[in-house]
Amino acid sequence: MTELQVGVARADVTPPVGTPSIGFAARGPLTALHDPLLATAMVLSDGERTGVLITCDLIGLDAETTAEVRAGVSERTGIPGKGVTIACSHTHYGPDPGRDRSHPMVVAYHANLVYTLVGVVEEAMADLRPAAMGVGWGESYIGINRREKLPDGRVILGRNPDGPTDRAVGVLRIEELDGRPIACVVNFQTHPVAQTGTVAHISADYPGQMRRVVEELTGARCLFLQGACGDINAAIMEPCYESARTLGVRLGCEVVRVWETICPAPARELRFATTTVALPRIRYGSPEEARTLLRNVERELEARRAEGAAPGLISWLEKRLTRARDALASWDEGRELEPVMAELQAWQIGPCALATAPGEIFNQIGTQVKAASPFKDTFFVAYANGYIGYVPTPDAYDDGGYEVLHASQVDPDAAGMIVEGCLGLLGQLSKEDHRDSR
Repeated sequence: MTELQVGVARADVTPPVGTPSIGFAARGPLTALHDPLLATAMVLSDGERTGVLITCDLIGLDAETTAEVRAGVSERTGIPGKGVTIACSHTHYGPDPGRDRSHPMVVAYHANLVYTLVGVVEEAMADLRPAAMGVGWGESYIGINRREKLPDGRVILGRNPDGPTDRAVGVLRIEELDGRPIACVVNFQTHPVAQTGTVAHISADYPGQMRRVVEELTGARCLFLQGACGDINAAIMEPCYESARTLGVRLGCEVVRVWETICPAPARELRFATTTVALPRIRYGSPEEARTLLRNVERELEARRAEGAAPGLISWLEKRLTRARDALASWDEGRELEPVMAELQAWQIGPCALATAPGEIFNQIGTQVKAASPFKDTFFVAYANGYIGYVPTPDAYDDGGYEVLHASQVDPDAAGMIVEGCLGLLGQLSKEDHRDSR
């Protein structure tokens, strides 16, 4: 095997002001530009296999859009679809990239986005050069578990300082063989909601500020891979950019500290594998619980329509109503619901492994995969190659709360299936690595 080659390129994916926003259902369109949204592509090749990681300052992309980008990348560069990963930062201060296909600005943005992402991959492929790599780890305290339990037993989106919170910061340092920096890949897990739901400007939130700090101090292009942050919010949430700025600086300084301790070595290994798992669709525990939820959502939807609530909130409630109706019908009729299909991927990039999943994964699921991985250094990447909503841990279903009752499509068994699927893929890559080293 020859040295692994790496090429990096970047494109602007900022929408025009006035584009429908996404991330907070009751919020209207984006009213101003604070800081740009970027997409960064990193192409990797070992002479036999070629793959690409694309990171985007977007809340998420559905499986259909992922397929469109993969088809375009394959046509223009020859990179196979299974060798393309698109990971989103999950910023809540960006556009609706495709959910409301009836809105002309969404349609235009979506079409341009696909071409832009394909183009930036082609540009990165023209920049390939031999690379050395190394991995380091740090810690950051800019996130906090958000599932706060009230005295009456209800779980709200609040602050739970005693709740599980994955504070690990993974850093992959990539440089040319002569030491010139190429890329800094960062894996961390906290919801980019530092500016609260009242802010309607365009912003990459704390990951954008982290990126600016890292790039200024290392000279490398920074790619942010959001981790399992389904139940982790920003530790500071204020209706202004300052909270995002300070959290981004804090994380960025920790990334730079770790970067400076890493001693890269020439890398040769590039492998990737993928599978699709059929996750059981949510049924809300029992017919009685499904019926109660259905009545509650019906009442809320009627009230919100009467008060003229934002279209995004009405659409969100209509989706919740559909899920509740489907769940109750499955109990009443004794039939199975159609499963939720989720694509999982695994990568080996030199000394680093990645495992990806397409949803808002609770942090304990990510830490379980990282701890049980056959590779010494493994990043868990959420919001990748699609979007299936929240995947809570099984114990969270008894407590309910937003992530379970409002925003999940899957039943408690889904968490274990994702862990098992990711570890199966990582195990497959590990066996290939051992065979090649003999």
